[in-house]
Amino acid sequence: MISAQRVETDLDVGVAVLRYADTLNATTFGLTPHVSADWREMTLDAAATYSQFTSGGSALQGSILFARSFRLKDDLLYEIGGFAGGSTHNDGSNTGQGLVDTKLRFAFRRADLFLGVAAGRACYGGSCSRLLIGESGVSAVRGPASGAVTFTPSMVSDSIRYADLQGMFFWSRDQLDVGVSAGHRFGDQLQEFGTDTRTWASFSATQWVRPRIGIVLGAGSYPMDLTQGFPGGRFASLSVRIRTGTYGQRLSAAETPAIATDSDIAVPTVTEFRAVREGRNRVTFSTTITGAASVDITGDFTQWKPVALTRNPLRPEVWSTSVSMPPGKYQMNIRVNTGPWSVPPGLLPLTDEFGGAVGLLVIE
Repeated sequence: MISAQRVETDLDVGVAVLRYADTLNATTFGLTPHVSADWREMTLDAAATYSQFTSGGSALQGSILFARSFRLKDDLLYEIGGFAGGSTHNDGSNTGQGLVDTKLRFAFRRADLFLGVAAGRACYGGSCSRLLIGESGVSAVRGPASGAVTFTPSMVSDSIRYADLQGMFFWSRDQLDVGVSAGHRFGDQLQEFGTDTRTWASFSATQWVRPRIGIVLGAGSYPMDLTQGFPGGRFASLSVRIRTGTYGQRLSAAETPAIATDSDIAVPTVTEFRAVREGRNRVTFSTTITGAASVDITGDFTQWKPVALTRNPLRPEVWSTSVSMPPGKYQMNIRVNTGPWSVPPGLLPLTDEFGGAVGLLVIE
């Protein structure tokens, strides 16, 4: 039996306002379940979206992606993967796409270069087209931020040729996740497909108001999908993200090299946790963690806002902070290196109303 090092599942429930091809407006209510799993050298990601249009009609679309990497040298990685996706609509129309790709990655400690090619088919409107897609780019990680720039030339059945240049940036801090992307499409044949094929940009932000509840805001534009016949357009969306499950642990981006060897894998663990009352309404939290870059606590006594602990300059493995709180019973969690929230050792684990785990803290 193969078990993943890290599995995350979540569900988005929200509303989106769309404008297709600058002429058609639509409002949809959507449900999007999502699951991702990470092994040391494998990843799996699957998602589906059900959309109900306020004007009538519905659509269901889904995708699954798998990638497996092989180390050729310490700084060279070979990756093979596959992608499958499609959609079905209440009017009877369907689309589908399948790709197999290979890629070489040249890794550095905080960045890597990659070069690859993908081949497959895309079907819509009763016909299927051959796809050939190249990919090259660079990605980098620095602290809570990461980014990538990619260039992807594409050919559809020897008749449509174009190339996309795209940049992506992600930033995560405390309980806020932000993503920005922008791109431009090149190709002499694009004029016949309209004006919604050239340039696009989008923005998304997720504010986690509870350990497993986030508010997601998104807006921007997207290009025409020339492989499946989807028009380009603009959108604005607002949804609630429910983290339905988190299993295992992963290294934070700040602590993980681009290619991790066996000696690199060292997840900091909380070996000791204490909460000591200092006076009537003051509590000092302290914990011992080797190899941590940041430590935070959160709980109902902070309205579930994260509070950062301070490293002891004489004992770098010891972190502490003081919080104003009267005696009573509280729920709380801890996280290391902006990773997943977990129950501090020594506290009784409880199940919250969303199915997650929280620790019971009693201050007498």
